[in-house]
Amino acid sequence: MISYTQKQLKDPAFSISKEWLLTDGDGGYASGTVSFMNTRRQHSLLTVSTNFPLKRFTLLNKLDEEVIIEGKSYMLSTNHYPGTIFPEGFKYLGKFVFDHFPQLTFDLEGCQIVKKVLMPRGSSSVYCHYENHSNKAMTIRLLPLISFRPKDALKKAGDGFLVDELPDGVRIIAEMNLPKLYLKLSQIYTTSPESHWYYNFIYAHDADLYDNDREDLFNIGFWETELEPGKGLTFAASTRDLAEYDYPEIEARQIESIEKKRAASGLPKRFVHLSDIAFNHLARSRAIRSFAILDGYPYGGLTMKDSLVSMDGIAYSADKPKYEQEYLYDLVANEVSGSFPSTIDEDTFHINYDDPKVPLYFALAVRRLSEKDKSTDWMKRYQPMLEDAAEILMQSNIGGARLRGTSLIDISGGKDSGYRTVVENASVNALWYNLLKMIDETKSSGNSSAAYSETTAEIESVYFTEFFTADGRYRGTGDGTVLLSDMALPLILPYTPLTDEQKEKLFRELSSRLLGSLDKPELHTGQGHACNLMAIYLAEYGSSMESCKEEAAKLKEILTEIFTLHGYTNCVDGLPRCGVDTTEHHPQDISTSLVTGEAIRLIKKLKLR
Repeated sequence: MISYTQKQLKDPAFSISKEWLLTDGDGGYASGTVSFMNTRRQHSLLTVSTNFPLKRFTLLNKLDEEVIIEGKSYMLSTNHYPGTIFPEGFKYLGKFVFDHFPQLTFDLEGCQIVKKVLMPRGSSSVYCHYENHSNKAMTIRLLPLISFRPKDALKKAGDGFLVDELPDGVRIIAEMNLPKLYLKLSQIYTTSPESHWYYNFIYAHDADLYDNDREDLFNIGFWETELEPGKGLTFAASTRDLAEYDYPEIEARQIESIEKKRAASGLPKRFVHLSDIAFNHLARSRAIRSFAILDGYPYGGLTMKDSLVSMDGIAYSADKPKYEQEYLYDLVANEVSGSFPSTIDEDTFHINYDDPKVPLYFALAVRRLSEKDKSTDWMKRYQPMLEDAAEILMQSNIGGARLRGTSLIDISGGKDSGYRTVVENASVNALWYNLLKMIDETKSSGNSSAAYSETTAEIESVYFTEFFTADGRYRGTGDGTVLLSDMALPLILPYTPLTDEQKEKLFRELSSRLLGSLDKPELHTGQGHACNLMAIYLAEYGSSMESCKEEAAKLKEILTEIFTLHGYTNCVDGLPRCGVDTTEHHPQDISTSLVTGEAIRLIKKLKLR
């Protein structure tokens, strides 16, 4: 459970930097800061998917609140406008708790009101519930602010929207091809007839990412009702015309469902919140027929490379016990002549096949599944696809990758672009070697001759000298400050072109570099840095080697600290990336599903407690 104190929350820099996230399993979500001030265009109370999990639209951006007690008004909202923060609701924040859902307590000079936000799975709905925890009656005014725009776009003031009055709420219509938005309150209310545009909300985190960081939102007027001592009321927003709903029952079902999934994950209690993060990444997808892994909310989409790697760990939180097997089946169903889907465009629904690394990671996923089942059946089952993928990579230029000579794959297009290309080429060729060895192993078990033994032998002979110096450093990274997640990948593949001596050299170089950098946050910024992932791979390898166990023990201690609940500092990113909280601005290019899935896999494999 995440919990923040009044002292922490009254610091606006703190309360707008910590974020929460709820997902609906269809690609929709609710997300914001703990002060409920939106600092990103992706923050909203209700973003829904119209083509699971694609074509996501933000309908309800936020809900501003005002509470009146004995004639005195308290504005609970916090918004950023040009040159000012108004209202300053963060000053009334008393406590924030996130266990099964976000729960915020406002302290209004001795009177308390508690706000909870729930998003049931598969509902395209969000519930904001308010409870009066005082002995005085309150008048509460709610001001819905809406936009009806793509989740990564911004709204500018225009003609407004069609608002139809219903017996128990309203129906809002923007365009015929967009979902309708139904807003309802659980008790009788009065409403103001006026509607307004609110101008120039500023999203501070957008300033470095987009050309524009300001948005206008439409308000249909305020809703006003009385909240008696000890009572609660619920505001519901949905794409469906909700019938009568029982909030206590909805909350009880939500808690029961989350607890059930936590128990089914089998994670130790101190790590069980990782199950929640993993489950947030699972969404139904028409694109590949059933479930898919979204790289992260609210930014990510369907990127198969990261999905294939994270699948093994995230599967512990899936609804289906054979989730990984079904996922591979669905992916193969979209295979075209040995090429696998790499990304799915959220706007056009176009499936791309342009990433040469996807079949290499597919092979890794197949091998991991075979190891989990302690059987080679999965490798035999997918042997034809693996062979097709190998032949295509040998004969074609896919996504800039081409075979150089007769063995190594080159992704630089023949141009040397620095140490990043060295590291990426090293990781791609380690995966390439792994694929070829898997094919040969499966063929050998079927009494067939190995087809790629000459190629793998040639890779073994040139791999280390091509990408590493004699002491195990990646070429071009001699200053000791370069930390890229792919650097440790060759250590944990089932088959690697490195000898045991070479692997130990690489391990000692990377572990020394990583351990020496943890108190230097400036080294942990920029593209490609996800040092938790590097630490996971180093701990995994080092734990298997007697000579490396001292460094591995240090790494496991660091990771255990990060993976436990108090290291879970941000509800969106899930885990700090590098042993420090580097969650500002846009998430780094290493997806949260990848880090979370590999964290769970390590916990299971090394039996961390």
